[in-house]
Parts: sequence; C-alpha cells; structure tokens
Amino acid sequence: MRLHETGWRVRNLKGTLVNTLLAAAVLLAAATANAQETLYFADIFNPSFSDGYLRKVNTDGSGLQTLVNTGGGLRGVAVDRFAGKVYWTDVDDDAIRRANLDGSGAEDLVTAGLAFPKVIDLNLLTGKLYWGDQTLGQIGSADLDGSNAAPLLSTNFSSGLAVDPVNGKLYWSAYIDGPPWDQGEILRANLDGSGVETVVTGAGKPANIALDIAAGKVYWTDYAFDVVRRANLDGSDVEDLFIVGDNLNPGGIALDLPEGKVYWGQDVSYPPYVGKIMRMNLDGSNQEDVATDLGMVTDLALPAPLPGDFDDDGDVDLDDFDIFAGCMTGPDIPTGPGCEPADIDADGDVDLADFGVFQAAFTGS
Repeated sequence: MRLHETGWRVRNLKGTLVNTLLAAAVLLAAATANAQETLYFADIFNPSFSDGYLRKVNTDGSGLQTLVNTGGGLRGVAVDRFAGKVYWTDVDDDAIRRANLDGSGAEDLVTAGLAFPKVIDLNLLTGKLYWGDQTLGQIGSADLDGSNAAPLLSTNFSSGLAVDPVNGKLYWSAYIDGPPWDQGEILRANLDGSGVETVVTGAGKPANIALDIAAGKVYWTDYAFDVVRRANLDGSDVEDLFIVGDNLNPGGIALDLPEGKVYWGQDVSYPPYVGKIMRMNLDGSNQEDVATDLGMVTDLALPAPLPGDFDDDGDVDLDDFDIFAGCMTGPDIPTGPGCEPADIDADGDVDLADFGVFQAAFTGS
C-alpha cells in the first residue's frame, strides 16, 4: 500500500460533496454488480443415477445451459467469478475439480484424502477452498489451485458448509449421534478449525446452509422434515419459511442478498427424480419457480463478491479506497445512505475494524 498517498487521501476526502459523490459511486457499483446474476448448480440423477451435469441459469430462469457432463457423483458447487472458475465435488471419484465458467478446461485439484466430499465453499479473501467429507467426518482445506490440501477438523459432518470471510468463521451442518435419528445442528469455528461452537440445535436436521451475516441470520434446508428454515446466529427465532411435506426434499440453498432472495433446489417427485429451482423473499414470501424439469439439485451457488471490492472490478485497489474513505464514519457513527457495502463487518459503522479487513484484501493501484 502507498502509505504517503493513503494518508493524503484520508486527510482530503472529507467534504460533503465528496462523500455524496462517493456514496453514489457505491450505489452505482452495487447496481452494476447485481444487474445480471447467474446461478451455477448441480443437476444429478437426470435421468438415471449415473447422469449428472454442472449447469447454469440466470436468476430470472432464462439462459439454462449445461457446462460439464460430470456423471452422477456431482454434489457441491462454488464459484470464483473474478478468476472465472467454477468448482465442484465428485463423490463417485472422490475428487474436487474446477473448470472455466463456460465449462472448458476442467481439471482435478484434490484427488487424495477424500471419501465422500459432499460440499465446497471458497474464501476469496484468503485464496482458500473448504470442503466437507461425510464419510471421513472431516472438514478440509486447500489453496484454490488444490495445493496444500489437508484435514482441518473432525466432526459429524452432514451436508452444509459456508464461509464467513469477513469475520474469519466457517459454518457447517452436523448430525447428532443416537436416537432420534432426525436431529442435527449447525456449528461454526475459526478458519483454522479452532474455537468450535454450536450455532443452532434442537431445530430438526439442517442440511445445506447459507449465511446472511449482516442480518445475523443462517438459512438452511432440512431433508428430514422437508422444510426451508432460518434462525438468528445465536440459534433463536427459528422460522419455517417453506414447508414441503410428502418426503420431497429441499436441496442446495443460496442467498442473493442485494435482491433479497433465497434460492434452493426442490424435489418434485421420485422415482424417477424430478426437481426444480425455487426462490422466495428472505422472509419466505412470494415463493415461485425459477427453473423446472431438472433432476435432483444438490447444490447451487451465486458468485460471491470480494470483500472490499466496492467497484466490482476484481481488485481491491486505490479506487476502492477512495470509496471507502468517503464512507468512513468513525466509532459509533452510523453509516450514511449508500455506504452499506463499506461496512464490511456489518456492525453499523464504517470504522477501523472495516479498514482492517479492507487492508488485508488491498492489492494496490
């Protein structure tokens, strides 16, 4: 970082007009970033157990496209749109793979030390990928290119895994041993595997999970009780958002927070397996179909933003610093309109804590 230039910018970016213009820039960047979103998803058992496809579709249901013919072992999906890569797990070949966003250039990343890699998530801030292995009862990590792969912690891993890169936390779903057999919980730990704690328990059997850290919420699908739920991160205020019934399982789940939407995979019938992708508002209202006539949708992913990349160009640089400095308010001074993205840790202030995260992601001019 250019410290002399940084100090000069902090001292001089203080006028009301500058702050207004920079806040407008944040709004413009956010609007541009979310003008068109694409869901990447696993479509398996379609039409037989040996068939599976990595696919994508626009969030309005248009543009359905098959990217990779993976076979029926496909389970977890994650996306790095800045590097132009889509990642997935294969439980038949016990492998973690990636390809370009158009499906070309498929390559193996991790092929050893796996037994049933169910799900995957990425931390773009630190350049790490994480996976959960059901058979081994482990969560593992590696660099985004697959190097330095190693187990991270042992747990009764179930189906869901989500990274909070801002606060340095890893969330996952786990099953509880012993009867009744339809109970589980959501746990979290530091990114190095330390500090394991329970987030949600006594609320069914959570499977796939998604996080709204700013609102203090965790969302999940429950294939034992056939419901989509959410709760506070302290485990309180559990809400049923979509009750399926009839042993029709909800599958993967993803949040589009700027648009206020929850997306999930939903079984329609079996056998044969017929599924679809649905969405609703974050409070469970306005439920609707997005894509139909699919197989089992085990996971889906929306490309995640890079913390601190306010202009959405794939780099955290001086342009982003200009936006950040114009929004910085100091301790206990609420953020102004349009500056919400600069409140990286979502505590209501754009302050030194946010600057610490921003500095860690800073790449230069």
